[in-house]
Amino acid sequence: MKFVPVKAPYVLVCVMLGVALGWIPVLLHGPIPEKFNLYYIHGSIAVWAFYSARMMIGFVVGVSVWPRRWYLRGPLWGCLTMLPVTFFSLAVPECGPGCMAQNLLTASGIGCLVAGLAFLVTGKHHA
Repeated sequence: MKFVPVKAPYVLVCVMLGVALGWIPVLLHGPIPEKFNLYYIHGSIAVWAFYSARMMIGFVVGVSVWPRRWYLRGPLWGCLTMLPVTFFSLAVPECGPGCMAQNLLTASGIGCLVAGLAFLVTGKHHA
């Protein structure tokens, strides 16, 4: 049985996948608002920065064209999209570099999944 790609806009497919897959790390690891509350930072707002950055991975992967192949672009842009927010992790002593690495790893995985699934659905490496 041969898979036939659908005629769907690549960017739209990536955005929808990014929004859906961006919630996976919530099931696997934090961030936990209480970690930030200890330092008089509104933890729930800080956590939404992580969630919104993860969900934005699909958009960034969808609109970027460099590198041209999906298996390079997805993990790269997933990691780079999440990088600024993960500096919050370095500011919290209970978290530190371990949490930062964990968040960047899952962001790369989400980027790879978004790009790979979008390639599978549309048959395109980029928009």
